[in-house]
Amino acid sequence: MEISHYKKVWWRLISVFCFLTIVPVTILILVTTSSLRDAAIEKIEVSIGRLIEHKKDVVALFLKEKEDLLTMIVGMYPVSFLGQQENLDKLFIAINKAGGIVDLHVINSSGKQMAYVGPYAESLVGKNYYDTQWFQDVLIGGSHVSDVFLGFRNVPHFVVAVSDPLKTYVLRATINSDQFNKLLLSSQMGPHGESFIVNKEGVLQTPSRSGQTELTSEDRLLLEHHEGTKTINREGSGVVDTADKASTTNLEAVAITKRSETIIATRWVKDGQWCLIVKALVDDSLGPYYRLSKSIIIGIISTSAIFLLIAGILISYFLQRIEKEDRKRSELGLQLVQMEKMATVGRLAAGIAHEINNPLQMITSQAGWIGELLPEEDPDKIKNLGEYQKSIEQIKQHVRRAGAITHRLLGFSRKISAEKENVQINHLIEEAISFVERDAGYNNIVIVRKFAEDLPGTTTDGPQLQQVFLNLINNAIDELDQDGVLQISTSVDGNNLVAEFADSGHGIKPENLKRIFDPFFTTKDPGKGTGLGLYISYDIVKKLGGTISAANRTSGGAVFTVVLPIVNLGSGQ
Repeated sequence: MEISHYKKVWWRLISVFCFLTIVPVTILILVTTSSLRDAAIEKIEVSIGRLIEHKKDVVALFLKEKEDLLTMIVGMYPVSFLGQQENLDKLFIAINKAGGIVDLHVINSSGKQMAYVGPYAESLVGKNYYDTQWFQDVLIGGSHVSDVFLGFRNVPHFVVAVSDPLKTYVLRATINSDQFNKLLLSSQMGPHGESFIVNKEGVLQTPSRSGQTELTSEDRLLLEHHEGTKTINREGSGVVDTADKASTTNLEAVAITKRSETIIATRWVKDGQWCLIVKALVDDSLGPYYRLSKSIIIGIISTSAIFLLIAGILISYFLQRIEKEDRKRSELGLQLVQMEKMATVGRLAAGIAHEINNPLQMITSQAGWIGELLPEEDPDKIKNLGEYQKSIEQIKQHVRRAGAITHRLLGFSRKISAEKENVQINHLIEEAISFVERDAGYNNIVIVRKFAEDLPGTTTDGPQLQQVFLNLINNAIDELDQDGVLQISTSVDGNNLVAEFADSGHGIKPENLKRIFDPFFTTKDPGKGTGLGLYISYDIVKKLGGTISAANRTSGGAVFTVVLPIVNLGSGQ
């Protein structure tokens, strides 16, 4: 149940650590990735704003260049010169080496074509343009850049036209659409981005990369004319205008709108006649963001996993320490309970011995009195006088035996007091042997005594030392089991008393010698030993200032050696 308890504690602590780690980490990942995405999108918006501003300048410069070229020609040559076909042919070749112009028209103020050079001569020669809108705009304004229209050639195109100051004729050039469209190709961002130009009515003036032929209803919302920076917020329709960001880059008349996952920038050009639209798919430009986010997420998750692993190891380590301490405390509690039980038994034994001693003394006294009176009686009148005297001796003998038993019980009961006194270890060992000698005889175990006769006494705790001897003798008898010899010898080695308990058993395995005095270590069968006997003996001898050791005999069996200092309180040692 304790193991289950500690496992539950482990899982609870791990769960708490996981919660305290995963939740902040998840929030951190979400905040970080969201911030990175916002920063990436903001960067895209700034980039697309700068791009569309640049393209506005390119388109304006392109158209201005064509318009200035025609104005220069009109200023240099009179209509009489330009109206000559051969002169116009030569001029066309001279000014159109780059191929930016498809054809040239010289038209008088009545709208009649005077000369033409270009690929559509068959369908255009002799045409009158007086009723066309672009011709009227030129006569009024002096110059004009048209929208894309079909015209007499029935092919989509747009023209740049200028008139002389006296409005006597108009010089018109048709712009090469391919070259003009290429100006916008570099403004397409990403594989799914596109850019195109529409007029005020939303008619595409340049082709759409996606094949779009007309604006959608949402795109038409972008055609609202704006001067300078204009902010439109249409979150309900999925359109968010972020034109305020353009103001930070001094981009005038640029409106940047963000539709769902697409960023759209618009810029009115050609004096507000055309609207340049650039679209960029957000995901096309977020490759670096995704790679950075992935690296950050992997880094955060890896770091969190390492922290969790360290936390798990630390929790396991401390729980094992706590479990070990709890186990020790539990074992100590059991020992205290056992000691209390033994103390109770000792007190009970002392009480019994004391109560029995008095009757035994009375029996001894009365038996002695009878023994003293019998010789005074007339032998002729006492038929069994010898049997009486023999019985009296047997009574005295058994009373002495009972007295010896009570004396041993009293000896063990003195253990409770833990008082030190001068003892003879030969007597303590002999007394311990008396407890087990009968059982040893039943198992045919011979106990050989080799006690030094002149062994000095020592001041120590006799009852506890006797318990050590009794433990060693009991262990030897358990090891021998049947038919063996236990040799107990005592000697003096310098200032120490030495007691050896050598049996003729199987000895101790080498791997067990180092653990023989550990608590709860036993080689006995389950239920036959607690593993505390040698541990308690080791503890007692150590507290008494001595040593105890175990070894294997060369002749077989094991030997336990107890060494105690000779302490004589009278000598001050």
